[in-house]
Amino acid sequence: MTEVTSLTPRECFVLRLVCEGFTNREIGEEMFIAETTARGHVNSILRKLHVRNRAAAAAEGIRRRWVA
Repeated sequence: MTEVTSLTPRECFVLRLVCEGFTNREIGEEMFIAETTARGHVNSILRKLHVRNRAAAAAEGIRRRWVA
């Protein structure tokens, strides 16, 4: 399995919001997108980082220094 080395700029922004504890609904409101679209971005991040949940995604984003 090859490691994905980056997220899209939009996914990085969503990851930042996930790290701040935003729900999918709050992410949608912040980005002016539908909650289902926000959920899709979060699921894409989980897949790319090979993690199972938002907390693990936040930890991995911080570990990789994609999020301050």
